[in-house]
Amino acid sequence: MKWKLSSLSPWFLFLLWLNIFDILVTNPSFEANPFTLYLWGKLGMMLSAWIKIGQVLLFGFLCVLTRKVTNPTEWRFAKKLLLGTLMVLVAFYTFVVVWNTILHFSLPLG
Repeated sequence: MKWKLSSLSPWFLFLLWLNIFDILVTNPSFEANPFTLYLWGKLGMMLSAWIKIGQVLLFGFLCVLTRKVTNPTEWRFAKKLLLGTLMVLVAFYTFVVVWNTILHFSLPLG
């Protein structure tokens, strides 16, 4: 299988990798998202991390399902829509991972 730049697979795999890396470098002391803080308080960080990874995997499953149930004409539009969504998510997670990495490595250890 030859991957093209417009293929969804590399974008999805990069999003999954960024999501996992985001979980690894997130510092709870500097989390600004109140929904994330609420989830961590109610479910714990590990279960919240699995839910976060599960959401990305669910999105991937929906991409595959969309490909299976659409005809070629509908797939061209759906693919553009899904690819645009993936690009926005990758851009967002790239920013978040870079920001969290900067915070992670610039904080004093003690």
